[in-house]
Amino acid sequence: MRKFFSLMLALIILLPLMGETEISGRIKMFSSLFLSDNVNGQFFSHESGEFAFKRIELRFQLQGDISEKVSYGARLDTFSSPDAIFSTGNSGYSIYQWSFPEAGSLGSPEKTEPFEINLYEAYIKVSDFLIKNLDLTVGKQRISWGTADKVNVIDNLNPVDFANFLTFDPDYFNERRPQAAFNFEYYIGNQTKLQAVWLISRQYSPLPQGFSYLMAGQRGFYYSVRKEKNTLNNTNFGLRASTVVLNTDVALSWYHGNFHFPVLYGLGPVVFYGDSSISEQQLFFVPTGDTVPVTGYEMYFSYPALDVVGLSFSGEIASVGFWGEIGYYMPEKTEGFLNMGMGPTLSFDLFEKGYFKYVIGADYTIGVGNGVYLNAQFVHGFFDERDYSKEAERLLNLQRGQFFGEIENYIIARAEYKMLGDNLKLSLGGFVEMGEGTSYAFMPSVELRVKDALTIEAGAFSVSGDRNTKFGSFNDDKICFVALKLDF
Repeated sequence: MRKFFSLMLALIILLPLMGETEISGRIKMFSSLFLSDNVNGQFFSHESGEFAFKRIELRFQLQGDISEKVSYGARLDTFSSPDAIFSTGNSGYSIYQWSFPEAGSLGSPEKTEPFEINLYEAYIKVSDFLIKNLDLTVGKQRISWGTADKVNVIDNLNPVDFANFLTFDPDYFNERRPQAAFNFEYYIGNQTKLQAVWLISRQYSPLPQGFSYLMAGQRGFYYSVRKEKNTLNNTNFGLRASTVVLNTDVALSWYHGNFHFPVLYGLGPVVFYGDSSISEQQLFFVPTGDTVPVTGYEMYFSYPALDVVGLSFSGEIASVGFWGEIGYYMPEKTEGFLNMGMGPTLSFDLFEKGYFKYVIGADYTIGVGNGVYLNAQFVHGFFDERDYSKEAERLLNLQRGQFFGEIENYIIARAEYKMLGDNLKLSLGGFVEMGEGTSYAFMPSVELRVKDALTIEAGAFSVSGDRNTKFGSFNDDKICFVALKLDF
């Protein structure tokens, strides 16, 4: 708390030196409630009427101009999460936590604290840098690629905030985290732009606690995560060219970097002497005192290198908006292994040599009343899915219908209707997951603008369908939520 007020004081002191400054922000309270019993759930354990997640959030944003050619932006997010842990259970020899709390900052992807401050964004932009029509933006920034509505397959410069994904807060659905980068944009006329981005470190998505169980469907496994050293050779970059062809926005892109989520590449036995009360944790464990032998299996994760060539387009025909993205993913050659302690180690290629992900969608407003807005997309490959080799599927059980498993298909759609002078918005959204089985998710919501800056939103999240699908595992985790937002 002391750090937060120190930062606020510093900003107030510096404001007169920062030229024209626009101050904005948001105060938000979010709370969700389970609507069903699920005391022995695969992921969550709860009773009907039990709170699922509560959080108070403050966003503080600055934007301004130092001169005609130099501008800046900064955003601080603060969170209060007094009950961020969802649930606990009993492992047989200790109490463990199979829970998925949010962890708002990229710097602490597996931690949760009652109070957290996050420098979400901070950048400086220089127009006509060195030469005319060349803009340079330096700092922690959101660089958006692609044209699809939230569910992108080529928006690879910023990792998805997966730590907040399972809070079922619609504001964090597929939110991507800003990254430290040098962003060069060169404009050729009014319709063509060339872009080069240098990301000065590897990109890692924030993850919730218990992620190894979520990723591999295994309880009681130990795990270790290997990251590359922070060297010049391990920095990432992207190139993009965009223009307009036949009234359609078209862009070609290339991302050279790494997978944002850890990839399970090996499984082997582990025997060591440690405190018998330990539960699932990373094997950075230092035994102390009287110890007993602990045996089990260790899951090995890494962040392999990745190249993605992308094509995106968007336009409008007869008042119907359309968009599409296609990405060809080329992971580095990665060797997987399996050793169950009863024979030789089996080695195999982890990925197919290359594979496609794509999304195509459209929107249209029907002239009924104030207009009913319709939006639908077909998605081949969600952000967490990859195309593994047949050996990896079989030996490491990396299948369709699980988080971070094989590629599946989805239909995502929503309808919106505004009334009372656009102050009341009714929405019905949902998606269909199509893999080894089929599941259906429904996400109705209502949003009321009480005053110009005050909004109250309420909604629900409910899934039905095959339990062997990714989202079908949440069949008994139906929730409702309410959010109050004050923008200033």
